[in-house]
Amino acid sequence: MANFLLELVTPERVLFAEQVQQLRAPGISGSYGVLAQHAPFLTELDTGIIMITFADGSREALATSGGFMQVRRDKTIVLADTAERAEEINLERARASLATAQMLLGNPGGQSLDEIRRQMKRALNRIEVAQMRSL
Repeated sequence: MANFLLELVTPERVLFAEQVQQLRAPGISGSYGVLAQHAPFLTELDTGIIMITFADGSREALATSGGFMQVRRDKTIVLADTAERAEEINLERARASLATAQMLLGNPGGQSLDEIRRQMKRALNRIEVAQMRSL
């Protein structure tokens, strides 16, 4: 399978700048799969899982909370708001964040329901990726 360059960066760091076989990312209109020589496009990313298949066939899942992705024929750039590898996620903290959000649903205080739902979605996403460590 042909490879392409993936650059995945967050405001804090560069996670990847290497050749990959395939990328799957959560767009706001659905999940996007990218292979080498893909038609160019630009999209906003949603909270979800970025799945990368590296040139050697190994795979890695990352939790993201949004951003942008630019696909070109020879390179894909992901500018993620956040991106965490499974081993970087503190599962207890993610579960606590989910519990807090669930509690706020019953008594939101000053928070909007949309923000509480986003918090729940991020926590559930982080939990799912953390549990994928054995990929």
